[in-house]
Amino acid sequence: MCRVLGITNFDYARHETIVARFFELARSGVVMAEDPPGHEDGWGLAFYHEGELVVHKSGVNLLEEIDKVIRILSTAKSSPVMILHLRKSAWANTSNTRHAHPFHIGNTVFFHNGVVYDYQGLIPEISLPGLGADARDTEVLFYHVMSSEAQDLGKAFLDTAALIKQKHKFSALNCLLTDGAKLFAYRDYAKEAEYYSLYKACSGNSWFISSEPLDEKMRWEMMAKGEFLALELEAFS
Repeated sequence: MCRVLGITNFDYARHETIVARFFELARSGVVMAEDPPGHEDGWGLAFYHEGELVVHKSGVNLLEEIDKVIRILSTAKSSPVMILHLRKSAWANTSNTRHAHPFHIGNTVFFHNGVVYDYQGLIPEISLPGLGADARDTEVLFYHVMSSEAQDLGKAFLDTAALIKQKHKFSALNCLLTDGAKLFAYRDYAKEAEYYSLYKACSGNSWFISSEPLDEKMRWEMMAKGEFLALELEAFS
């Protein structure tokens, strides 16, 4: 249960205001009816530098580490894609760096908003080594995708999503996934559509995918249930 933001053709000088508005969702972002306010159970950040994935994450409330994140992004300056994640944990005693999103393998990185309640049922089909013994649903979901025999990352994700929808219990499968060549975005949910939102917008040469609209001057469109985007990324250092 989280908030997520992805920006293609990211340039911190141009996108600083939107990033700052996203930071505020750690305090004021939409939550489910029964939940206390805040998405304060850690944060994660991913971008690419000279073609190599860079990941930073923490189990600390982002509101306590905003200066650190700003320093990282202002130093990075630009990237084909940048993704930020604010975590609201669904699992007890997991508000730590180990379980903060994203999870990554090689140059591929994965962010998720939602819960796969019976994720343990996916584990027997995972062939890729490295899954943590204490893994929860998002990490298991990602390893299942990466264990696919499909050559295309988008198809591998959709195959896993289809399996979960057919055989497993979940709240939502809102995801951002990238290998540095494409950004994939997916929205699906089994309950609370207003909370499990995912919006898309385009401005200049950048696409924005966000759990909530962040700039009233931009035209934000709610992604449809089951909608899957595959956005080509511009290669630059």
